[in-house]
Amino acid sequence: MTLAGRHLQEVTESDRDPGNDLADVKDDVEFITHLRQSTVPFGWYEEGYDKEVTDPNSGPVDANGTHASYITHHNGPQYFGYIANNPEMAKQLHGLGDFFSAIEGRTLPKQGGVFFVKGGYTNLFGLKPVDPDAKVQANFLGDDDHPAYSDAQISEAMVAEAINKIAASPYWYQSAIVVTWDDSEGDYDHLQPPIRNFGPDNSLITNGPRVPLLVISPYARTHHIAHAQGSQSSVVKFIDAVFNLPPLALLPDELEGRRLADKQFGQKDVGPEDALTPDITDLLGAFSPSRLMGKADPLPPYYATYSEALIQTLPQAWGFGGCKYLGITTTDRQLGITNVVPSDFNPRPKTNKN
Repeated sequence: MTLAGRHLQEVTESDRDPGNDLADVKDDVEFITHLRQSTVPFGWYEEGYDKEVTDPNSGPVDANGTHASYITHHNGPQYFGYIANNPEMAKQLHGLGDFFSAIEGRTLPKQGGVFFVKGGYTNLFGLKPVDPDAKVQANFLGDDDHPAYSDAQISEAMVAEAINKIAASPYWYQSAIVVTWDDSEGDYDHLQPPIRNFGPDNSLITNGPRVPLLVISPYARTHHIAHAQGSQSSVVKFIDAVFNLPPLALLPDELEGRRLADKQFGQKDVGPEDALTPDITDLLGAFSPSRLMGKADPLPPYYATYSEALIQTLPQAWGFGGCKYLGITTTDRQLGITNVVPSDFNPRPKTNKN
């Protein structure tokens, strides 16, 4: 909604069911519209949302046919009626192939914008897992890095291909690429997650295990690890900062929801965390002040790119890639810790015989 700026009221008039879709955001719509801010273009590019190169030319338009790579529950905008049920808003929803076409065709909005990229059950590049096991070859073609159906190298190849295309385009010098994950997939983390709140029954509400986050930009710091604490809301807070948008946490309906949660349940910091909630970084510490101010040159495209031959070759050859190539020694190895993998552990449960 905040991205629609001063045109939000006009845009919401296209909603098919305003009574239900807008009931809990009416004050937000009025507030955002009256700020009179410029519209910020956005695009949601999710694999399989529309016809992809991996889809058959004919067949049923369902999860087993022309949308075989589409993961329904990963389509974030569908959970907001004012987007999914509004033809004007829904125009911004696309397939993953459309993202690469937009980059190559130079058809993204000239004024910039916010663009989300997500993979799916298959991959657009015809890549196959390295493991020759027939079940792996059949069931692990995905490129969104979920271990139940994706292959880690194929997933990394999709991200690398997207970054390569951006770096080779005029968009590079306008870009800030944020790569993050939505959950840890059960991976172990030695750090105890911070307590965020307490439930009505006094149960602990904490963050989950940490997930990686990478910031790639011609204006980024180099060789830098930011230690500021954040969450998925950090991405939203960053967008707020870049485009001078009102934080979601400060919108009228969200403020009222926060007040009621505190009053009725004693729960503070309920709702969006891009303001008011402490210890949520805005990611700006990942950027070089000297580069942003023009006192130092932006990083050239080659700083972020990866060899196309390596991206399209699995396993990656010639000793490139991985921690050893990057000169990284993981913490456990530095401390001489040996991680013993249980003999019955299988990271690909779909290949279990039982």
